[in-house]
Amino acid sequence: MLCWLGLSAPSAARIGETLDQVLKRYGHCLGTVTADNGMTYKVFSWRGLKILVHFYKNKVDEITYGKDADIFDDELKALIQDNAPGAWVGSGWPVNRWHNAAGISAHYSFERRLLMIVTDAALERERKIGKDSK
Repeated sequence: MLCWLGLSAPSAARIGETLDQVLKRYGHCLGTVTADNGMTYKVFSWRGLKILVHFYKNKVDEITYGKDADIFDDELKALIQDNAPGAWVGSGWPVNRWHNAAGISAHYSFERRLLMIVTDAALERERKIGKDSK
C-alpha cells in the first residue's frame, strides 16, 4: 500500500491534530490516496519527507513518514517524540518498534524506509477491517 512513497528533515503533524492544524504545519495537501483496505490518506511533502496522514473523527490517528534515505535514530526519536512526548519502550533488533503509555505505537520499516505512528485504536480498527474483508 505505502510502497509508492519515494521519500528527506524531521517535523511532525501530531497524533490528535485536526486537518486545519496539519495544513498549517505542512501547507497544501498534494492529494488523497486510498489503500487496498479502503482507508484514505492525505498526502503532504515537507522538508524532504513524504507524509501520509489518516484521520478518524476529524483527528489524526495515523501518520507515516518516508524519504529516499534511511531514517536514523536521532531523526526517528524526534519524529516519535513530536507526535507523542514521553517515555517510549522499544523492541526488535535493531529496535524498530515502540509503544508508549498513551496507547500509541510506532514502527520503522527498514526495507521501505517508512516510520508509521498510530494509535492503538486505529490499529484495532485496521485489524477489524482486514478480518471483515476476508
